[in-house]
Formats: sequence, structure tokens, C-alpha cells
Amino acid sequence: MLERPPDVSDDEVLAVVRRHWEPRAEAVEHLPVGWGAHHWRVDVAGEAVLFLTLDPDLPRHTHASLEAAYASAAALPLDFVWPSVPTVDGAYAVPVGARTASATRWLDGTRPEASVDELPDLLAELHATPPPATARSWASEIDPDLPHHLRDLLQQPWDAPLGPAARELVVDHLSQVGGWVREHARLLGLLDPATYVVTHGEPHVRNQWIARGRTWLIDWESLVLAPRERDLATLVHEGRDVDHDPQVVRLFDLEWRLSEIWSFAQWLQGPHAGDTDDHTALGGLTEELTRPHFGDR
Repeated sequence: MLERPPDVSDDEVLAVVRRHWEPRAEAVEHLPVGWGAHHWRVDVAGEAVLFLTLDPDLPRHTHASLEAAYASAAALPLDFVWPSVPTVDGAYAVPVGARTASATRWLDGTRPEASVDELPDLLAELHATPPPATARSWASEIDPDLPHHLRDLLQQPWDAPLGPAARELVVDHLSQVGGWVREHARLLGLLDPATYVVTHGEPHVRNQWIARGRTWLIDWESLVLAPRERDLATLVHEGRDVDHDPQVVRLFDLEWRLSEIWSFAQWLQGPHAGDTDDHTALGGLTEELTRPHFGDR
């Protein structure tokens, strides 16, 4: 997130770091990076040592799911994984009020300007890796009654700064959302859990990092066992020639867009200040309601 959280201070973050990861920590600095979570740099003796993340409690990322994902990533025998580090008590996720804290070691580097050439090979190696015992299996977040929930939400006031524009978008596309939900339900029936593999979930360019002369995959909070198309959708979106099931790629495109629509609609119907993050949410809602599917591009 670009804006600081309104209810968590740097002093509180520093106390969490000292208690759970690094008692020598001297300072933390909020970093305006990423989306959905808040991030801090943690310093010891003036040098960055940890990258701390504070995730909100959402259906997609609960404390339990984050603990399972981070523990699983740390167990992967792959040299391109930049994993979370355990706390002094051996956990990977720590509850902080309604949020969950986690940390990785600091890694000086840069994000590539475009997705790296070797991404298909990295994903193939990941998908061939035996699953860690802590890995959870993927389950859809999409409620078949999503259109009804949106209709109920539309009956509430949308009077915060960006609410009216967001409400108009939802009204204009509500029938289309209903069609997407029905298609999503049909495609779910094609899946066979016996074929699931370890997946990153979001291996796009924003989760690739160049450091120490190589590429790393970072941000493993979405790791679950799932169809390989959950990751391959990124390659398809990038226009790469990769063997995949188009219907399963379509499913994961629908899964993403429908979950984002519901999340952004709830956000913008509720109280907000109209700040940078709120405008990003409105842009995200607009994108997911109007963009083509992967297969339509």
C-alpha cells in the first residue's frame, strides 16, 4: 500500500519485530510499495536486515493460510525462492490485531522492467517439486451468490468520495458479473485435485526480483496446491507459447477478476478518504469490470 495504515504506528511495528524476529532492531521505515499489504524496512546498526509485511485479514489471506503458505515456501528445495524467515518461536506469521505480520531477509536488488525470460523454466521446476506437508489445497473464493451480494451492497449508501463513481460501474456491469459467476461455476467442475501441483499464485513481473546475479521469485503468500494453470495464466497473459488448458486458464482469470470486483466494491462502498490507495482501488474495479478475458485478447 502507498499510504500508511491509520491504526498501526512505526513504534508498534518495531516492537513486533523485536519480540518476534530481531531483538537488535533499531528502526523501521514504512515503504510505499506493493498493493493490499503494508511494508516496512527494518534496520540494525543502520543497515537493512528485514523486509516486514503486514497483511489485512481477508478471505484470500488469513493468518492460518499465510502461516501455511510461508512455511511451505521455506520448505521448498529450490534456489530461486526468497522465503519468509521464522520467528524466534518457529512460526512464520504473527497476528497483530486484525492483521498478520511476516518477514523476509532484506535483499538488495531491482524489479525487472519486463517478465524474465526464464520464468517458464522456474515455474516448471516449481510444479515438479514434491509438495511440502504444510501446503494447503486451492479452494475457490467465489460465492455463487455474488450477484445477489452485489445487489444488496447497492442498496447501501455509497457516499464516500469515490463511492458514486464506483456504484455506477457496478450497476452498469451487474448482469455481466452474473454471467461470469455462472461460467466460473461450470469451469470449476473440470478440476481434478489429484493433479494439483505447488503453485506460486502470482508469478508476474511484480513478484520477480533481480539480485545477486540471478532471478528470485518473491511474495509467496499465495502458495497452494492447485492446477498448474494458476501460474501458467501469467505466461498466457504475457503471450508466451506454453502448453496449457485454455478452459482452466479462463477459470483462474474469472477467479481473480470476480474476487477483485467484490473486494473493491466493498472497499469503495465503505468509508474512505479518496486518497491514492482509494483511487487505485477505483482503477482496479474499473479494470476488472471492463477488461477482456485472457482468451479474448
